[in-house]
Amino acid sequence: MGIQDGKLLTIAIPTYNRAPYLEQSLSHICRQLKENKSCVEILISDNNSTDNSSEIVNKYTSKGFTIKYIKNRENIGADKNVLQCFIMANSKYVLILGDDDILLDGSIEKILDILKGGNYGIVHLNSYGFVNNFILERPKRYLQGYIVYSDLKKFIRKVNYFLTFTSVNIINKSLVPPDSDLEEFINTNLIQLGWTFPALLNSQKNVFVKEYLIAAKLYNSGGYRLCEVFGVNFNKISYVFISKGANREIFEIVNRKLLSRFFPANVIRSRMDIIETKKEDYYKVLYPLYKGYMNFWIFTLPAIVLPRRIAYSLFFMANVTRKLL
Repeated sequence: MGIQDGKLLTIAIPTYNRAPYLEQSLSHICRQLKENKSCVEILISDNNSTDNSSEIVNKYTSKGFTIKYIKNRENIGADKNVLQCFIMANSKYVLILGDDDILLDGSIEKILDILKGGNYGIVHLNSYGFVNNFILERPKRYLQGYIVYSDLKKFIRKVNYFLTFTSVNIINKSLVPPDSDLEEFINTNLIQLGWTFPALLNSQKNVFVKEYLIAAKLYNSGGYRLCEVFGVNFNKISYVFISKGANREIFEIVNRKLLSRFFPANVIRSRMDIIETKKEDYYKVLYPLYKGYMNFWIFTLPAIVLPRRIAYSLFFMANVTRKLL
């Protein structure tokens, strides 16, 4: 699983019927490749789109950009499409980028400079979310540089549940054992953890990039059960790695952050119809998993049981206070 054909990085985009987003994403990638195309592979895994996605790809290949375009004969499901991206990548490092997320101008050159500087398990890219305009909604903070972590727990504390977000994690494919069962977590909506955790656990160093390199489209995915995926499924996957000898504390760090930030924010957003998720009984799903965690009672439970507007107001004020500190 090492470097092939001189490529250092594969940027792989799984897509399905989102041609306008694919157009925007590819436009930002391709205009950064003039100086770096010998190091970068672009791969599109199209889950049998019925829109004009193929025309968008042809637009860029006709301009001389080399794009490996795979169009599935049928829709194989989101997890298998993401898996196909990872399997088909022919570089040492792989970034699976959401078709609605944007690699900001200048990002690829900065990423390649980091990748050439060491052998890392994961290079985590700082990101910010946007709703409508990624330029106008960019945070005003000026950040630059990156941090190399040799302490795994410190790195996990820094990135925590963002390990589940494919668009911000560049994975060292050479650190994923060739006999790994990459299909083990199909239908969890977290199949990427099947290679994210092995790369992480087999690494000596990981990187957190402080500068914003990714603009992530907010509230644009759904159709899944929030607590089932990030509560039940995440913990099932965790237990698989713990049973193989991984340190339980690594996963506990993520769980504590899920309970203090992720679940409260997204349960409230779902209750306020800001995001679209399938209906589920949040308490019934999360209580058996997290009843022994203080963060469940302090942060997540109020988001579930308080009147939704009160819960939203409290979380909004807490979030503002957190940003000011």
